[in-house]
Amino acid sequence: MTKSRILVTVVLLCVMAGSVFSFDSTKWEYRADVTIEDGTDKYCGLSLTPDIYNAAKVNLGDIRLVDDSGEQVPYVLAKPRDITEELNYTPAMINRSTNAEKAALVTLDFDEKVVKNSIEVKTKGDNFRRAVKIEGSNDNIEFFTLVEQAYVFAIDYGSRFSKVYLPTNDYRYLRIAVSPMAEEEQSPVIENVIASRIERTTAEQQTVEMTDIEHVEDDVNNLSIYEYDIGYRRLPISEIELDVADNVFYRHITIEGRDAATRKVKLRSEDNRERYKEVEVKWQRISSDAVYRYVKHENLVLHIPSRRSIFKHLRVVIRNYDDKPLTVKSISAKMTAHKLVFAAGDNVPLTLYVGSKLTGSPRYDLQRTLSDPLKVAMRTAKLSCFAGNPLFSPVGEKALAWTEKHKVLLLIILVATALVLGGFILKSFKSIQKEQAQGRQSGKGTG
Repeated sequence: MTKSRILVTVVLLCVMAGSVFSFDSTKWEYRADVTIEDGTDKYCGLSLTPDIYNAAKVNLGDIRLVDDSGEQVPYVLAKPRDITEELNYTPAMINRSTNAEKAALVTLDFDEKVVKNSIEVKTKGDNFRRAVKIEGSNDNIEFFTLVEQAYVFAIDYGSRFSKVYLPTNDYRYLRIAVSPMAEEEQSPVIENVIASRIERTTAEQQTVEMTDIEHVEDDVNNLSIYEYDIGYRRLPISEIELDVADNVFYRHITIEGRDAATRKVKLRSEDNRERYKEVEVKWQRISSDAVYRYVKHENLVLHIPSRRSIFKHLRVVIRNYDDKPLTVKSISAKMTAHKLVFAAGDNVPLTLYVGSKLTGSPRYDLQRTLSDPLKVAMRTAKLSCFAGNPLFSPVGEKALAWTEKHKVLLLIILVATALVLGGFILKSFKSIQKEQAQGRQSGKGTG
């Protein structure tokens, strides 16, 4: 009788533990099948799609990968990053002067030939666009033009752009001329110049579809404004690229975003009836930079800081100053998606779940043991049939079970019960042995 009770208790504990830690798919709003290419690599890599970003929490903590037996498959999320290597030089600044056009001139002496492809020209002022000419020489006598006309900016809301990219060169001397704007009476003041050699390796990117909403030419402020809908929220957009027909130009550009044009605001009402009004959602600044094209050099890509939130609607604002508007043929976007890396097991097919308000971020041992997930050999995994989860139960339709609300407490109870049960089994085992020993002694005495 005692052994039967012990067996029943153990079975009940196993069932309770299974109900606590098994995957409950009813909490997830969306699901997608996962297919894996053939191969022998131990790991698989899945690039997240726009659908996942749109459905997931901001921190992506509600993503789950589940095998056909209902068990979670541990994974690591990692985001590929652009690699930028920059070597800076601080050359001596000699031969400061001004010319007849009031341009400020300075010569940089690097002491020897060094390879460089950009300089940062810092000038005094708060709101300007000044032309910059750059020449190179090895003897400080005969100079050759590297950049005929670039620009440095300072915008009235605090944004500055002082970097000018050069054709890669190893001249010992660089001569810089910064011209004043037409309305400036004094020559600009060159505060400092830093030269650099910059090498960039771009991470793998995906093209993002953008729908053209509106194009406005603001003639009063000399602005060209382009508005787009990218269709999804929170995409990790890494760059915006312009396709421009003009041959020579230099423009400052600002990128802004918002998720919707308007939002509802509840109004106070004396009769307790709910009333709302639509108010415009303000644009939020994401990034700013310069695009340009001149002899043998151009930059039409605006890089987005990796930690900035990207909104569903984007606005690209081009500041034309006194020049005519650019002929922009198109504007496109690319994103650098996170990669979900997991061990390739035997339990396939797999299903990815996303979109749960009731769950926190998972914690797997794999996140500690796989220190550099993007460098392991891996097979390619892809999503198919992203759709709503038919088993999903929206929040509020049913009360959350007590076991779900108090998982930690229940775990403590289970551990305590297991310890008590273990002690009971050990005590019972010793008691049985003692009774058997007494029975044997009694049998010998009777004999």
